[in-house]
Amino acid sequence: MAHPLENAKWITCGDEVSSPIIKRTFGAAAVKRATLFVTGLGYFEARVNGQLLHEEKFLPVVSDYEPRDLSKFYYPLHDVVTNRVYFYEFDVTDKINDGENELSVQLGGGFYRQNERNGERTGYKGEMKAIYSLCIEAEDGTVTINSDGSETWESSEIIYNNLYIGEVHDPDAPKTSGKVQVTDTQTQLSPAIGTPDRVIRTIKPVLLGTVNGKKIYDAGENISGIVRVTTSASAGEIIKLRFAEELAEDGSLDFTSTGTHCKVASGGPQIMRDVFVADGSPRTFEPKFVWHAFRYFEVEGEIESAEVLVIHSDVDVTGEFSSSSEGLNFIYDAFIRTQLNNMHGSIPSDCPHRERLGYTGDGQVCAPAVMMTMDTREFYRKWIRDILDSQCKVTGHVGHTAPLMGGGGGPGGWGSAIVFVPYAFYREFGELDVLAECYEPMRRYMEYLATRCENDIIVREEEKGWCLGDWCTLEKTVIPESYVNTCYFVKMLATLCEIAHALGRDGDIPAYEEKISVLKEAVKREFFDDETGEYCRGIQGASAYAVWAGLAGAQTAALVAEKYESLGHFDTGFLGTDILLEVLFDYGYADTALKLLESEELGSFLYMKKHGATTIWEQWDGIYSHNHPMFGACVRHFYTRLLGIGREGANVAICPQIPKKLSFVRGSLSTPYGKISLEAKREGEDIFFNAEIPNGISACFSFGGEIRELQKGKNEIFVRGAK
Repeated sequence: MAHPLENAKWITCGDEVSSPIIKRTFGAAAVKRATLFVTGLGYFEARVNGQLLHEEKFLPVVSDYEPRDLSKFYYPLHDVVTNRVYFYEFDVTDKINDGENELSVQLGGGFYRQNERNGERTGYKGEMKAIYSLCIEAEDGTVTINSDGSETWESSEIIYNNLYIGEVHDPDAPKTSGKVQVTDTQTQLSPAIGTPDRVIRTIKPVLLGTVNGKKIYDAGENISGIVRVTTSASAGEIIKLRFAEELAEDGSLDFTSTGTHCKVASGGPQIMRDVFVADGSPRTFEPKFVWHAFRYFEVEGEIESAEVLVIHSDVDVTGEFSSSSEGLNFIYDAFIRTQLNNMHGSIPSDCPHRERLGYTGDGQVCAPAVMMTMDTREFYRKWIRDILDSQCKVTGHVGHTAPLMGGGGGPGGWGSAIVFVPYAFYREFGELDVLAECYEPMRRYMEYLATRCENDIIVREEEKGWCLGDWCTLEKTVIPESYVNTCYFVKMLATLCEIAHALGRDGDIPAYEEKISVLKEAVKREFFDDETGEYCRGIQGASAYAVWAGLAGAQTAALVAEKYESLGHFDTGFLGTDILLEVLFDYGYADTALKLLESEELGSFLYMKKHGATTIWEQWDGIYSHNHPMFGACVRHFYTRLLGIGREGANVAICPQIPKKLSFVRGSLSTPYGKISLEAKREGEDIFFNAEIPNGISACFSFGGEIRELQKGKNEIFVRGAK
């Protein structure tokens, strides 16, 4: 299909300059309308006559830009995936003068020119490039100016630029320049979709003191963004900034959780840092094509001030939640902050520092909670396309990251994103077209999983790659990968039955149900113990998986509840934690679920808070990243089970589950019809409910034997003798 850039050419400055500025002069007169179509790799910033055209940062949003050798990944692949680059449209009419004008496009490395991360050279060709088409409608006709190789380039003050490490700015660095070269790339150019990044808010950090000659600042919370400094230091004086989530005992920065244990390809530790070289004049410095993730930062060198700029994808938080429970409140607030920190380039990442990748495992488990709490329709519309693009055109395999950037995972918890994320999108936003677009790719993935089985149990994924089941359990993961992955296979097929029905493809359902029956028999044969009634001895939430996947029911759920009532904390990984809580709530064990969520022991959320966390950790013991949202996926249960708000289009059923220890809980979520909210206050054995329902929704309420239809607006309900 034709697009506005079809006659333009990709142009490059080669691979020697860190952040070049490409320039093109042109004449214009009596302009009626002017439109610029442009993109660049890795990131670009566009100006006309020196005026910046966009507030969005880190454009274009991340995608799988062009073909490359996937066998060089740490977990090698031979998939054939869909390559895509997004382009942007800007109305530049009011920025063009009569006479001579200048278009400039500055480039930064981004994910595209990435050859340092954690020892992996995951970049593409290395030569940053741009493409544009400027359409000018004037009184005497229309002129189109395409990138064609006539442009020039010059170096900028950014003399080093790496997304995972930082930038070096030197205004007095020797300048180089030259003519651009025409290049090419085998990719699809697509109009931009998704939700780009912006500066969302600013924080005035607190100066904690000086350690080893370095000033230590505290932003007060773990964030993603940058630090802007002002300085009047003498020419040539160097100002160095480094960033971390934690402090060491002596008050210096502790880089452990952000990647100091990772060695970059050039040999050093992966530590986030920026360097600014003063030129003797009053200056404000800030990095342009990188973000960092930190709570604390150090400054070496003389500055007048420092300001923290919080940056992430520009999504609004639309959900609300509060309660009488310290644990629930912390989990909710920490999840929101952690998830926002991990939204860049319209992908949900695992962490915003060490890896920064759109892991499909982390992304699929968190997607329902994110869609409930944030305005993310366009964000996920784009990430669903990334998931589809990451699917191998030959085998149907789904990558562990989307866009595909390497990384480990497994066929169940990770590949299931191709089923669960579009389904969550449909449930939340009601768009059947998205399910229709994804249906055949889902079917192809089911066919792929069947080829990964022996005796109807998933036992492998891609050669020389990982085949994970759960991940980040409290102690060494011993729940069998094959068990977890096959349970996921069953759950995906069951979900596909619902999707087929929604799409009017009921004729496909018998085949899915037949496969489900075969898989269930195989799982019971391999992993069920008739004497104990448990699966895999119940280790690390194993029996909860069986209940969740429909292999077992109330009797097994009772065993799960008994175990975790006694244990008092989580021993599960990020997949099992969400599944365990779903089973406890669904089978009437809300008190046990709350006990786990309020625990302060190792293997709990309040253990993180007790150790200073403002965001959610990757591991229960905090050994690695302290900015990983995956365990916070359970926030979805706060809405769907604790508050009991269930939606099916315009039909709402509110069936709350209020644990005995919870004296107050309130929450609201936005829908296409307006906001739904519920508040519950316990007074002894009685509970007072206030439910607010928007126009256009049919809602009913059920709790403690009290059943009633709800009206538009506020509804007050009193339930006496609630248990």
